[in-house]
Amino acid sequence: MTGRSFRLPVQCDGDVELSYPCFSLQHQRYSSADRAHYFYLRAPEQAGVYTLSAQQGETTHNQSIRVCDLDSLRTPHEYNGEQWPRRWPLGQPWTSSKTRQTLQDLPRASKANPTLEWWLSCDYHALWHSLPPAEQPQAHYVNVTQGCPRCGKAIFAHHGFYPWIWPDLGQGFQARCPACGLQASSNALDDGDWHSGAYPDDGFGYVDENGHIYLFAATHHRNQVIAFGSGIVALTDHIRASGHATEVTDRLVLMLLRYAQETLYVATAAQFRYGPSKEKEEPWAWGQTDWAAQPDPIASLYRKGLLRYSIDVPIIAQTMALAYDTVWPHMKREGGSWLQLAQALGLAIADGGDGMQLVEEMLAVQLQCLMDGGGLSNFPRSSIGALVLLQALDRSDLEQPLEWLYDKSQERLRTFVSNNFFSDGTPPEATGGYNDTHSMGLFELEENLQRLCALHPSTYPAEHYPSLLSEHRAARIACAPHEIILLGRAILGFGDGASAGVQGPLNDTPYAPMRGLLLERARTQLDDPRVQALRQEPQTHRSLGTTILDAAGLAVLRTDETPERAAVGVVYGDAWLHRHMDLLDVQLFAHGQPFLSDLGYPQSWTSVGQWEAHWATHNTGWGIVDGVDPINWPSDTPFYFLKALAGRGTLRLFSQADGVQIIEVEAERWAWDHQRMRWFRPGVSMRRLLALIETDSDGVALVDMMRIHGGQQHWRSCRGLEGTFAGAGSWLEQPGTAAGPTIERGQTDQVPHDDLIALAYMDSVRSYDGPTRWQGQWQSRHEEATRLDIHQLGSNTDARLLCARSTATLGNPEDSRYCYNGLLWSRSPTPEEATTRIDLVFEPRVGPAALVEVEAIEGSGQSSGTRLRTRTGRTIKLYWNPDSTETACTFADDTTLSEGVGWTVGDRHHAAARHFATRQRGILDNLPNKGRIIALDRSDCTIDIEGLSAIKPHARIIINPDGRRHTYRVEAVQMLSTGRFRLTLDVDSLLGRGQVRHADGSQMTLDHFISARTGNLHQTRLQIQGSEPWSIIDEAINPDAQSTQLWLRTTIPGAEVGTWVEAVDYVVGDQVRYEPTAHA
Repeated sequence: MTGRSFRLPVQCDGDVELSYPCFSLQHQRYSSADRAHYFYLRAPEQAGVYTLSAQQGETTHNQSIRVCDLDSLRTPHEYNGEQWPRRWPLGQPWTSSKTRQTLQDLPRASKANPTLEWWLSCDYHALWHSLPPAEQPQAHYVNVTQGCPRCGKAIFAHHGFYPWIWPDLGQGFQARCPACGLQASSNALDDGDWHSGAYPDDGFGYVDENGHIYLFAATHHRNQVIAFGSGIVALTDHIRASGHATEVTDRLVLMLLRYAQETLYVATAAQFRYGPSKEKEEPWAWGQTDWAAQPDPIASLYRKGLLRYSIDVPIIAQTMALAYDTVWPHMKREGGSWLQLAQALGLAIADGGDGMQLVEEMLAVQLQCLMDGGGLSNFPRSSIGALVLLQALDRSDLEQPLEWLYDKSQERLRTFVSNNFFSDGTPPEATGGYNDTHSMGLFELEENLQRLCALHPSTYPAEHYPSLLSEHRAARIACAPHEIILLGRAILGFGDGASAGVQGPLNDTPYAPMRGLLLERARTQLDDPRVQALRQEPQTHRSLGTTILDAAGLAVLRTDETPERAAVGVVYGDAWLHRHMDLLDVQLFAHGQPFLSDLGYPQSWTSVGQWEAHWATHNTGWGIVDGVDPINWPSDTPFYFLKALAGRGTLRLFSQADGVQIIEVEAERWAWDHQRMRWFRPGVSMRRLLALIETDSDGVALVDMMRIHGGQQHWRSCRGLEGTFAGAGSWLEQPGTAAGPTIERGQTDQVPHDDLIALAYMDSVRSYDGPTRWQGQWQSRHEEATRLDIHQLGSNTDARLLCARSTATLGNPEDSRYCYNGLLWSRSPTPEEATTRIDLVFEPRVGPAALVEVEAIEGSGQSSGTRLRTRTGRTIKLYWNPDSTETACTFADDTTLSEGVGWTVGDRHHAAARHFATRQRGILDNLPNKGRIIALDRSDCTIDIEGLSAIKPHARIIINPDGRRHTYRVEAVQMLSTGRFRLTLDVDSLLGRGQVRHADGSQMTLDHFISARTGNLHQTRLQIQGSEPWSIIDEAINPDAQSTQLWLRTTIPGAEVGTWVEAVDYVVGDQVRYEPTAHA
């Protein structure tokens, strides 16, 4: 743009002469490392096309440069087959129709902004120039690989993502290393010093002698842009709370105009957009990429943002919309003082109407960025941002953006609830912040949708733009986040969230995912007693009982108190965003603190794949398959829904009685063949039995038995309690890491298989040499009295056991926020012993152990048992038979058990199995009930069953037990006739909806994303919406983030292009099984 400075590289050896008529030279230098001359030029003030010439000897190279003023950048034109600027409506002049304020009833900020005083007191020149020119590159991080150019990785002891300390507003540009005190960059770029000192950065990074790049200036510029947006928030909140003081409102108007100037610039000059969000520092190839010049320029704008990076676009769009709506009355008055101030600062506007036009065009650019996919954010932020923009613009011709929101956007509001949430109400990301954004965002989304439709009810009718809360699962979406709370003060960790790795006592504040305004939105919009009951008094807890969210694959076992004194969570499902390789991960909380927990949010995005998301840092198992490696997608991949692949599991059984709660889960690994674009099973399966057992007083124990089958190597990991570990038997120190004695910490390129990469960070290794039955103990590094006892009941005799230190990967181990000494079992299966078994008992405690005897009860085949005796003489025996044969197994104490589980507490017997007999008593012929679905009503979640002999409310049934095997809780039972029942189920059966884009026989493509990840849709059913014809889905994939491809077993009559279809879990005729627990 006119009057702007930029860097021009000329790559050549030797001297070169540059001719730059009408431009001014500010600085020049030569880089021997780049073999390039860098010229720093200032563009002329007059728009036009200029020619620059570089001459070396007889060789001359000419380069045309187009210099634009703001008016020419705003003028609609075509370039490379597309309309520019990217401002809705494309190719048309902007006309304002705003006649009122439309956002002033939005909630006001409850806290004062700490930067407000600076924005109120700085001079106008500083205010205007607080936003850096768009030509200056931006970056998330200085360097998340090497750390600091002087002290290296020592800086990561302070933070992984953002360790540098930046100056306050108006206090300079240099970042300070908190470890060594280095201040960089050494040149004052904002003052025109392009390159000086020991750590110079011309905007494109400081490069050390080893070629490592440190993005000081780019990160500083990002911080400035963020701070400018925060200043707009601060002034908007202040004005809304205190009223319109002219001088204050003028400042906010100036900031809006300044932001509009740069936004309208990048609406055409796409090379100056923020660009892709990089997970680590990367150099630019001589300059920013011109996305507008790419073969498909609009596809190239995907996730490139504007002045802010992609995820921030809808957030800053809301900020700008509310700010404009707030100052709109001030701007429309004639003779406003803000106009003269803006003109004095160099903005070429003639009157107040020009200023308002600039700001509204800026809002329309934000809207188009969202429609182009440039503002993809955490769901459903993009849709919320767009709806707030539409309210601020207050137009009656917004059908195109609304149609995009409902049917073409990434979030596709017409199917958002059905396709974005599991039927149990769980979103498809990590528990905690990411999932809460979906859950709470739904109700904010609905509120803004209704607000927009109310502004123009005849233009945007509800029958065409329906409520998002008409789906059955809407109430479940509000309830589900509350159902994974542990001890009332934490949540079950799943993926990138819910933990920081440090295992200290939980704070005393009850954890409430939805509270205040967020909860009131849901309670107002949903007239459902379950949602109304979510409101609780301060410092109180809700009684939860056991939670099974089978659609998402999350379960929590809890003791009976409110809140519970102990809880065990297990993850056996899959999700498609911010997932970890944590299939069958188990977490244990008791006595007000975690004992087995998740590392949660990563130290850095450079570490997550090889550490926090890796299976070896979880309490789970894994099977290594030769030729099947993890897929390392780049940060800006369009296949972001395929990261951190592990697999998918099912619930085998759940049963409880007599202070014992038991859950059995099994899972298979799934992998992605990107060349064939197909899901496949690499042949690894795992099965796990967990029993939460109440011992004496407030004591509990966890029985944990695991089986791994398939692949070339089997691994079982347990990070344990954060602290020291001591075990009985002989533990021999060994060199290197858990990846091997010759592999030092961090030598990830030396591991024999990429699935073992985390082991290269586990050092201080000790190898166990002793019998297969042993016991040990972790002692907390935070609370001396806190212990976690472990008793190994048995394992394969050839299983190898290691203990290794586990600390954060960035920086030195001694500087890590946490330090674990975890256990790793491994073995290579043989034809004679193809299955690995590891049977353990854990006792979390803060005082003396309640267990005085822990014994193994050997069983035939893969079966295992244990006998526990407490200090008070309470005796519990538990038997597990995971073999799916008709023949019952026999245990060493003559107990016999068919597939399933049996247990005794004293002389009381319980069994979730067909056959269970001990020397004292037998429970025989506990046959499962089998039936089939003869009718159903999906809207009421009811199914009519034929064939069951009896069933009671609160039982769990299995639908399609030999196939997909999803379970449902029975909420109510109505007997229709002998052997026929109508069951009301806890959740609906819809997996997702879509419109047929392409149909070719039994192959079909839908124009909507229904997650097919790790076989989610395999063996489910597809039917025409509201109709009976259906087919089994044999295979399904997502070729991109907006569609679903299906291979059906048979064609469906009438399923043509444009037809709406739905994937469902069951249809009439499907089998149902009820497996009761017997007691004697």
